[in-house]
Amino acid sequence: MIKIVPGIVVAATLIAGLSSVGLVQSDVSGMWEITLDTQTGEQVWTATFEQDGTALEGEIDMNDGEGPLPLTGSLEGSMIKWGFIVPDLDGDMPINFSGEVQGATMKGNEGSFVWYGTGVWTAAKQ
Repeated sequence: MIKIVPGIVVAATLIAGLSSVGLVQSDVSGMWEITLDTQTGEQVWTATFEQDGTALEGEIDMNDGEGPLPLTGSLEGSMIKWGFIVPDLDGDMPINFSGEVQGATMKGNEGSFVWYGTGVWTAAKQ
């Protein structure tokens, strides 16, 4: 005999529905290769994300010999926003990213990357 429990059926249906529309939380923890396609040419950086729920922390290495910088951000479903501050004698310069996570890749909207100009970005999990 099968006993139907309405609350469990509804919960399973809701979870399945959220998965199909992309609202299930992505996991971006780990190392990513970030590629910027900008007016000044292609730049390749390495970011390491640590995820705690929707909050992101980590560091990014811009491969400029200055070492990694701390980054922070958030992840809501598959939509990601993150950034970091580049210290400069003329004042700190924020670099911000927004985009979408699709499994082991990310791609972002057109952004402004300070002296690198504007452009799009992609990322691949390493």
